[in-house]
Amino acid sequence: MFKNYIKIAFRSLWKNRLFTGINLLGLSLGLASAVVLILFIQRGLTFDTFHKDNDQIYFVQTADKESRYNQTVYPILDQLLKTYPEIEKGTHIQGWNNVWINYNGKDIQGNTKYVDSTFFDVFSFQLKYGNPSTALKDRQSILINGDIAAALFGDKNPVGKTVTVNDTLNFTVTGVLEPVPANSSIQFEVLVPIANLEADKGFRENADWYNTFAAVYLKVKAGTDIGKLESKFPKFVKTHFAEGAKDRTIHIAPIKDFIHFQNPFFKSMIYGAMTIAGFILLIISINLINLNTAVSFTRAKEVAVRKVTGSTLRQILIQFWLESGIVLVAALTLSIIFAVTYLIPQFNEFRQGRMQLMVNWQQDYATMLILLVIICAIAFIAGTYPAMYLNKLDIRDTIKGTLTSKPQSKGWTKNSLIVVQFVLTIVLILGALSVRMQTGFMRNAHVGFDKENVVIVQSDMQYKNVDAAMGQFSGILDDLKQNPYVKSVATSGVVPTKYWSNYNLYLSESEPDKEVRLRQAGTSSAYAQTYNISMIEGRDFSDELDKNGENNPVVINESAMKALGWKTAVGKRIHPKNNDKIYTVIGVMKDFHYQELKEKIEPLIHWYEGKTALNSYLTVKFTDDRHVAEVMAGLEKKMKMMPAKKPFKFFYLSEELSRQYNDLDGIWKMVNFVTMLSIVIALAGIFGLITLAANQRTKEVGIRKVLGASVHGVAILLSKDFVILVLISIVIAIPLAYTFVKSYLQKYEYHITMQWYTYVMVGAAALLLTILTVGFQSVRAAMMDPVKSLKSE
Repeated sequence: MFKNYIKIAFRSLWKNRLFTGINLLGLSLGLASAVVLILFIQRGLTFDTFHKDNDQIYFVQTADKESRYNQTVYPILDQLLKTYPEIEKGTHIQGWNNVWINYNGKDIQGNTKYVDSTFFDVFSFQLKYGNPSTALKDRQSILINGDIAAALFGDKNPVGKTVTVNDTLNFTVTGVLEPVPANSSIQFEVLVPIANLEADKGFRENADWYNTFAAVYLKVKAGTDIGKLESKFPKFVKTHFAEGAKDRTIHIAPIKDFIHFQNPFFKSMIYGAMTIAGFILLIISINLINLNTAVSFTRAKEVAVRKVTGSTLRQILIQFWLESGIVLVAALTLSIIFAVTYLIPQFNEFRQGRMQLMVNWQQDYATMLILLVIICAIAFIAGTYPAMYLNKLDIRDTIKGTLTSKPQSKGWTKNSLIVVQFVLTIVLILGALSVRMQTGFMRNAHVGFDKENVVIVQSDMQYKNVDAAMGQFSGILDDLKQNPYVKSVATSGVVPTKYWSNYNLYLSESEPDKEVRLRQAGTSSAYAQTYNISMIEGRDFSDELDKNGENNPVVINESAMKALGWKTAVGKRIHPKNNDKIYTVIGVMKDFHYQELKEKIEPLIHWYEGKTALNSYLTVKFTDDRHVAEVMAGLEKKMKMMPAKKPFKFFYLSEELSRQYNDLDGIWKMVNFVTMLSIVIALAGIFGLITLAANQRTKEVGIRKVLGASVHGVAILLSKDFVILVLISIVIAIPLAYTFVKSYLQKYEYHITMQWYTYVMVGAAALLLTILTVGFQSVRAAMMDPVKSLKSE
């Protein structure tokens, strides 16, 4: 019996191959998109949840009057372990510098984290080689990932080998790390015991009870009441924190929430992916149900004959379920091939190395099960509805063929589904437009500084002889300043798009009770001149005037002056809350966007770093773009004369400003693909339905033409119902899209406003595409020879 079901299913699918093809196209593209989105959602929802005893792992946060962040003071860990027995283990995970590892003359640098010996007691990162319980016990031990191990040692097990770290120290390789999961907020390539960092003088000077730069993780005992534990922290802060930090509060949060504190947009991305995946699945389901229902009217006589010959409802349902299932299985196979070979690589490219998607059939069984459940649900609905409807029809009328002349006369369900489908499509179109327009706005907005003909050299190349490099670098700067093609030169620890997240509280000498949180960075003279940043008061740093640094000169921005409550700033004096060092304001910069436009311009302070500071960046402003290549070639040659471990690299500021919105580009590409997919599916579905309607009304069309109806009139008759449905969709979709777009854009500090005519134009475009789609097939049906039409039934 099952063999007969299969035969009939394939015959029916081939007979209605146009609709089978439309379903396969829509389903395979839709399911491929859903595979990628569900994988992303699954990775996002399980971020940092792969550790053993995950619900016992927390991280320490610090909060002040203005914000709450994922760092705290460095000494806190030891004191927490001593004070609270509820805390079982803990570890620092400190970034400070990326160490250089040398073996047999080969140097390699990796993303380095300094950790305590208890690191593997808290976390469940895996080792390919080595023992996690002893790998970090010795101060001069080092763990490396597989890529670094392969680069230095080939395919051999390097545990026990001795490597040279930072040119001077001998370390023993005690472990090789397995790849860190992509959905881990802690990413590293090298692990080194933190005792090495504590031996650094500069680190020790900052590792006090005031500066909050340390990442501290805790493993609490099972069953610990976190609220009760946190209630003890205010007393802890008053007892241990520095005088200027006693008004702070500390909190502990589950590790699974780390990513959401670090990147508040991440949750929106997950919910956005859920929404889009839901839209896709709904659109393809509606299309399948509509087409199956429409085609089912051509099979009314078949179902009636089955019933006459003794078929039960269950047998009819099995036949329809089987046909839907065959189409869906074929579509799923095609979708997985398309997703793995094209969509996932494209997704990973726009993610630029962050949380890359890879299909692991053993780990991703849950995702595959979700897809299987979804497919079974779609097949069940798409098969059940037409089968149940046809089963209720009167057998006598069906056998006589009286239904064929009035197809879908009670198609309110079909019509409702078409409206929903087009509503979703129009909302997606407007959503994609808002992302594109916002990205374009941020890329082209005036940022408050000159980005054209500005080249930035990454001048911190890890020189082997720093003192010699300083002398040579001073000469290079002088040569650049004398170059006729160079307008200005500046060195700095930061440049626009690459400002540190380095803050401190400052007090005004005239108002010692008022605290202002300033973002701080170091620059040299000519910074404002090189970037053409307007000075609204005072001056920028000067190598001649500030060479002695006696008054500790600083330059602030307009937002800082407003935050301090000043109408004029030059000559005013401020000092950090944690010490009494006095800084004198010598100038005020007009506010400029030193980070993405989605962020508010924060109060900013620059301190003077000296005339020949070998900073992280060397900025060169050219008179025009004609001689950039020539000057940069000469600069590269000179800088390569200073022995260094890093290669000479530079970038154009205009390109870097554009690059910071690559994430948005990726989101737009994804939404745009889904939008195009929904348009294709919706129009293909409409095309299929109008084709079927025209076929079922062939005799009616022939009679109308014989009685004098025009081609134009017949075309309108066939297509008007679909056009009306699209008009209803537009009326419903525009308010929904407006609400969605407004909510999305308000997430950006600086954003566009979508004009009313944009919504109208999208609605008109949707209507035009529908008219073209149904009009083509309607005209074709209307032009058929009426003699043939009257014989067709």
